[in-house]
Amino acid sequence: MNEIKRYDRIWRGLHWGMALAIVVLLVLIEVKGDLPKGPLKGLLTDIHKQLGILVFGLVWWRLVWRLRHRAPPVTPTPSRWMVGLSHGAHGLLYLAMIGIPALGVLFQQARGNAVVFLGWTLPWILNDDTGISYAKPLKELHETLGNALIWLIVLHGVAAFYHHWIRRDDTLLRMVGKPSVAPADFVVEQR
Repeated sequence: MNEIKRYDRIWRGLHWGMALAIVVLLVLIEVKGDLPKGPLKGLLTDIHKQLGILVFGLVWWRLVWRLRHRAPPVTPTPSRWMVGLSHGAHGLLYLAMIGIPALGVLFQQARGNAVVFLGWTLPWILNDDTGISYAKPLKELHETLGNALIWLIVLHGVAAFYHHWIRRDDTLLRMVGKPSVAPADFVVEQR
């Protein structure tokens, strides 16, 4: 069996840690929408904001890591159109991980709310003291892109399993650690 080349631990840790943070913040905001006003709703909103800012910070670390560390090649090599589609999808995911939290901060600041991360107040970028309210369109764009992110995540997962189970390449295995068998070695045992 050939050795499957994997992403390093930092790359995998950033991927899975950010994936968990994004899923949790998306679930929290959906649950929050169904709750009556009260302390629980406020707590879920606060956790959502903290995780959003965390994702925004980590995505920059991840981008630097991506630029300085080459991704392991996929075996067998996918077609050019698949590589292009993969690059486009990853680009959209990175844009979402940057844009959605940035819009959230701008939306809060347009409403006149300070944005605090772990006790540190973020610098004011936008202040709605001009009489023109940017808060509503910023909120709508933040929410629309958040919903689009859900679909991007679903497509990302479907693509990973397509590569693993249909194409039988090592795309998924490169990101999950050290599996005991390669996808081509999966055999259904008959008794």
